[in-house]
Amino acid sequence: MKVPPEPQPPAGSQGSVTIFRASKRFFQLNLIRWAFAQISTLIGIIVALTFLRVGAFGLEAVLARIPYEDLTMTLITVAEIFGIALFIVQLPISFFLVVLDWEMRWYIVTDRSLRIREGVVRVKEMTMTFANVQEVSIQQGPLQRLLGISDLKVRTAGGGATSGPPAKRRQQEGHSLHIGYFHGVDNAGEIRDLILERLKQLRDAGLGDPDQAHVESAEGVPETVATGLLDAARGLLVETRALRQSAGS
Repeated sequence: MKVPPEPQPPAGSQGSVTIFRASKRFFQLNLIRWAFAQISTLIGIIVALTFLRVGAFGLEAVLARIPYEDLTMTLITVAEIFGIALFIVQLPISFFLVVLDWEMRWYIVTDRSLRIREGVVRVKEMTMTFANVQEVSIQQGPLQRLLGISDLKVRTAGGGATSGPPAKRRQQEGHSLHIGYFHGVDNAGEIRDLILERLKQLRDAGLGDPDQAHVESAEGVPETVATGLLDAARGLLVETRALRQSAGS
């Protein structure tokens, strides 16, 4: 059940390790969502208990001549106490989970790869090598724009476009092993530029996309063959000139 406080850096040189964390404003956004959820739950409990008690009055009138007529109201009271107690007990637990969800988010970037870890009850950790990265983009909703935070989306080879309504697309991307998110960061532009810069350095060094390396090696084979043919043609030209000179003499 114990989760290590900090994940190990992914592959890359030790001096290139850069750690990013979710912004404190991301925690504030989740806290607002938590508060709305708690208010909605409380309203639901109040409405449910109100209808339950109103219905109990009618049932009590029907059971007025039964010796156990107080049993119905006793059960209603127990249900009210249980519902309110359960709501109060879950308040600190759910709040603590919101805090942990913010604290347990880690985004680590090296010169060769990146690692994302998030989650409390269900920990999700994914590693992406820059050789496979195909897209780096920034996404920002209205509340995020208001708070000055955004999400950085990283897609690797194999993470094709999703289809369907926005909610379904988000669900598909959330379960994809080819798409990772730096959720709730306040320096998404800085992280994007860092990833693109290191991706460019890898490709300039010939360590980029494997498909690109394959193309480069394929282009090298004809060049070798062409060099050999050129040398043979030169040798043939020299021999031809020698023959002409011999025939002329």
